[in-house]
Amino acid sequence: MTQKTLNLELSNDQFADLTNALEDHREYFKKRASEAQLGFGLDTGYWQSRAAEVQELLQLVQGTAKQKQQSSE
Repeated sequence: MTQKTLNLELSNDQFADLTNALEDHREYFKKRASEAQLGFGLDTGYWQSRAAEVQELLQLVQGTAKQKQQSSE
């Protein structure tokens, strides 16, 4: 998969909005996985893997921000 490099400078509010949006997106996929167990939509594994991908992205964003903060102190 082709990777993208993003260099962002965000205010605290923007960073909070981004992390909240990622958390909401992850929860949406988890909800779809639960619905798939009832026979609705795509396979449960698909939705679980998408939720895991968003979780990894969220951790990457939070970890990068933490590193940048520590290096500027």
